[in-house]
Amino acid sequence: MLAILLESSDLSTVERVASFIQKGGVFIYFILLCSMFALTIVLYQWVLLQRDKIIPTNLVDSMNAYLSRGDEDSTQRLNESRKSSPSVLQRLCDVVLERHDRKDVEIQEAVQASAREEIIKMQVGIPILEVIIAIAPLLGLLGTATGLFTVFEGVGAGEEKYEEMAQGISEALITTVSGLAVAVPAVIAHGYFNRRIERYSARLEVVMDKFVGAYSVGRTKK
Repeated sequence: MLAILLESSDLSTVERVASFIQKGGVFIYFILLCSMFALTIVLYQWVLLQRDKIIPTNLVDSMNAYLSRGDEDSTQRLNESRKSSPSVLQRLCDVVLERHDRKDVEIQEAVQASAREEIIKMQVGIPILEVIIAIAPLLGLLGTATGLFTVFEGVGAGEEKYEEMAQGISEALITTVSGLAVAVPAVIAHGYFNRRIERYSARLEVVMDKFVGAYSVGRTKK
């Protein structure tokens, strides 16, 4: 008996969702497509911007040990951490070490160029979120316009087409609400990811500036 009630309850929920989508008109499908893209981008950016993929703690600790001591043990520990911690910071460290025979200015320029490229990679999903933020409310407004057109068409016909008018009002309201419901979380995610990338960028700049300086001093001592 309980299983039958649960099944009927689930069925009624599905039917309500299907009815909600059907009443939204043609533009509701484009809004749903935007929501799917937005959710995919948010999940992808969340995984991409995990701290271990950008600035792993063990690599930072090894770099700090190298900065404070600069002996063979700290150098060996740094190399081990680099190999075991694939990340943005590790790739920037490799840029420095691969150019051990270059001038300090050239090393700094190479690190800055690589850092800019890494930041662009971290922002890969942000432009798509910006597009969704822009078009989702506009799609909602288009649905509102077509719904109101249906309403006024029924009024101008001189007949009591209450059902069509109600359908037009439903379409106008549903698409407006749906467009905003997609855009608002996308705006929040957009701001959150941008702030996170800014924090990572600032932290990378500080860490790499210290590392390049210590590496340059170490080379002059040899």
